[in-house]
Order: sequence, then structure tokens, then C-alpha cells
Amino acid sequence: MSALSAGVHLLQEGGAAAFDVTVLCMEHRLGGKAASWRLPDNRYMEVGFHGVFGYYRELQTLLARAGHPVTDPRWFTSNEGVHLMYEAGARAVNRLDIPAGPLDVGAFFNSGFVGYQGMSFPEKLAAARWMAKTGAKLLLGTVAPELDEHSFTAHCVGTGLDIELTRKSWFKYVLDLAFNFPAEGSAYVGMYGFQRLMGPESSLVYYLNGPLSEVIVAPIARLFVSLGGKIEFCTKATRIELDPSSREVTEIGTKPMAAVQPLAGAVDHVLPIAMAGSYSLEENPYPVGDPAPASTGSERVWRRGTDFDQVISALPVDSLRTLLSTTSDFDQAVLGVPQLRALWALRSVASLSLRLWLPQKVMPSDYATVVMGTPQPCATLIDYTNRVSELANGTWGSVIELEGQEGLHAGLSDQAIVRECLENLAGLPFVDRTKLDVDQVLAQTNGNKWLFRRNTAQHMRYLLMDPGHWKYRPRQDARPYANLTLTGDWVNGTQPTASMEAAVRTGRVAATLLRADAGLPAPVA
Repeated sequence: MSALSAGVHLLQEGGAAAFDVTVLCMEHRLGGKAASWRLPDNRYMEVGFHGVFGYYRELQTLLARAGHPVTDPRWFTSNEGVHLMYEAGARAVNRLDIPAGPLDVGAFFNSGFVGYQGMSFPEKLAAARWMAKTGAKLLLGTVAPELDEHSFTAHCVGTGLDIELTRKSWFKYVLDLAFNFPAEGSAYVGMYGFQRLMGPESSLVYYLNGPLSEVIVAPIARLFVSLGGKIEFCTKATRIELDPSSREVTEIGTKPMAAVQPLAGAVDHVLPIAMAGSYSLEENPYPVGDPAPASTGSERVWRRGTDFDQVISALPVDSLRTLLSTTSDFDQAVLGVPQLRALWALRSVASLSLRLWLPQKVMPSDYATVVMGTPQPCATLIDYTNRVSELANGTWGSVIELEGQEGLHAGLSDQAIVRECLENLAGLPFVDRTKLDVDQVLAQTNGNKWLFRRNTAQHMRYLLMDPGHWKYRPRQDARPYANLTLTGDWVNGTQPTASMEAAVRTGRVAATLLRADAGLPAPVA
């Protein structure tokens, strides 16, 4: 998403005459860890739950330009501010009343806590008082990045929140959304998230009315191509040469991951044709570490001044570190550059995504939004037959997405994790246990199907936003090499949470820097 954003913002408003932009994509589809795809029987799979929050302003603007505005029900439907929280202690689902703005005094003192099941009256009163005090400060001020040195939980307790309340789902969901479990989260990231959710219209979530790649990625890719951009699929950057004297990227080596067969009418994906020695581009399994290119593929060398002038890297941090490690003079060219050396202080996490296609309806029809606070390792779930038109009008009883992260389950097999997630699901009080047979689902018999993604590959991992991490995230304007600009949802930007909005924003910033170098005005956001 960040590469597409950079490309669109480079080429728009006069940029097409100044720039020749090519996006190199390692996989056979754009979208990275947010991509979706169709299975042979036309079911669609995507990696986790995705939505467009009300404060995702730049993504919304880009989607409108691409012809898929969030206000069009063909592509998106709003949750109308409804947020569901499962509280395990009370075995109950609560509806949160998130304040709609600084004048929503009643919501500050209520915040959904008056009728919240799973808290005593003194706890509700304490939570409402803390929310009112904290919410007012957040809405009237800014969240300082210096808070990053503190943990989210410790900061909240230090500002008056009862420590027992940090065990409640309404509190933990901020960390769950960031895939931080079981690690502590950055207070800066957590409080930024609280602040944005409390802004006017920010508690709205626009749910995708279909697969993410079809609703979001494809229209933006079409816009990019219409502006003159080019996309090269199944091409992996395997080597980079950095000249520490001139502070320039001088060479990039790429190798094919697969042969490519274009598909009529598709701009965001192609049909990959396997080559010997490459990691599989099929849906399962995904590798641990860095995916290998085809052993039979030859290297193409891209040279500075001949094949490229500027490089925008949209690689995730793990993939970027691997690429930087291939330069000839690593100690001087990489470790000798503070902006690059700092990358080795960042950590990442593998997300989990389990999708179930069930023949019978197992969740209430009025649960049309995500339920947060469900048992780990997947603390988020949704029945998409209650939300997506294609599925609501289809033949499946329930299509359930469970999302989370490896966390404490990293040592377990895929099968063990899937079984635990199914047993957790069956044990929830709002799930019809009589219509969900765990063994049948696991065996994929009697009309049950599932697909599990464990995103351990470097290019699929999320940044772990733990306390103290912010200072290591690279600033985009402090380019480590004159012709190397970093972008992605993990860099130091105006949206600290890893998200599509952060990807779009940092892509625009990268384009703005290059346009300024070329004497062009900043692109419209």
C-alpha cells in the first residue's frame, strides 16, 4: 500500500512528466500482509480483519480518487460507532459508547460502563472518572512521542487508572489491535489510539463490503497505472550496493520468484508460474524468515544513473535488514549510518489469521461488527455473513474470521493453534455450540472448511510497538543515503500505529520529498 501511495502521489499533478515510476513486487499480488485472494471455488481469503477507521483521512481521500469512496455502500458499510467487547469474567458481550467529540460529556462519564457486564459498580465509577479526565486531556491536547519510553499500562495506572481495570477487554483491545500480546505496548501508540478513537467521527469504522484487494488495492493500482506507473510482479530485490563515500545507492540486484502470466483486466495481481528452487507463492505454507527466489533465475542488475535515479523502499523492517546486509561494506555502509544501524533495535511479530466457512449459522445475526476481547491467541473475531453482501446472500451459514498473533503460541504447530482457536470459539456464550462441531471443522468434513495463515515470513510481519521503540523508527526526511527514501507503516510518521493509513501517509511523504528535489510542489493528500 505504501509503494502504491508513493507512486500515485509522485505521478499526480504534473509528476508524470518528471518521474518514470516502477513498483517491484516480490509476490504475484500487491497488498502484502493486507492482500486478499480468491480460491478456486470463488471463496475469498484475506489475512486478518481490516477496516477504514474514521480518522484514516488520507486513505479515504485516496480511495475517493480511485473511485471507491467509503461513503459508497457498494464498497463499504459503517459500523455506526458500535464496538463490541467480550468480557470473559462475566461471559458477556458489551457495547461500548465511545465519545463522539469534546462536547459529548455524557459519553465521557458513561463510556459504556454504566451497563458494562464484568465490572463492579465501584469499578465502573472509577473507569468513568479516569476516562472523563483522560479523554478531556486527549481531546484538548496532543500525545507526546516522549510517552513512548513508558508502557501503556504503566502510564494509565500512573494517571489514575485502577490496576485491576487493565485486565478488562475494553482496556486490552488497544494492545490487541496492535498485535502486541503478550508484550507491553508503547504508551505513545496506545494513547494516540485512544485519542483518535475519541475524535469526531473517529469511532466509526467503515467495513469492507468484499475482499480487501478488490475493494481497496485494485482501484488504487488502477489509478497508479492510469497515471503512467508500471508494476513488475514476482521480482525480489536480493542485493543492494551502498557507497558510503558518495552516500548513494549504486546498484540493486533482483531475481525472479516465479514466471508471470498476466490476467486480463487485472492490474493488482498476476498468475505465477512456479520456478525451481523458489518458495511457494501458493497460500500455504508460508516460510519462516526470508523467502528464497528461484534458484534457476538469473540476476538482473539495476545501476544508478542507467536504470534508476531514486529508490523508495517500502520493504518491512525485517526484509529491509536482510537486503541491507548484502551490501559489500556492511560495517561502514550500514552500521556506520545511525539511521540504518537503529533498524536492528526494532522487533516484529507474526500475525495469525484463521477463516472458517461453516454450513450453519453459529453467531447472532445482529453481531455485525468485530467482537474484541475473545481468548488468545485470536482476540478478534467477526462473522462476515452479518456484514458483507456477497456472504450474506451466499450459501454459507457463517464465515468467521479470527485474528491475532503468535505471542505465547509461537512454539505450537499450526494444527494445535487451529484446534485451540476452534475450542475457544465453541466455548463462547454467544456461539451456538450445537451447530459447531470442532472435530468436523478441523477435519473439514460435513461442509466445513477453514484456512489458516501464520505470517512468519519477513515481509508479512508487523512491527512490535513496545516501549522505547519510537526513537529507532527512521524519520523519512533524514534519508540515510541521498537517493534512498524509506516508507511503510513502520517508519516514524504522523500515524504511529501500523495500519493502511500509516502506509498511505508515509508513501505521500516519500513522494513529497522526491517532488521537492525535482522542484515540484507537494502532492494533494
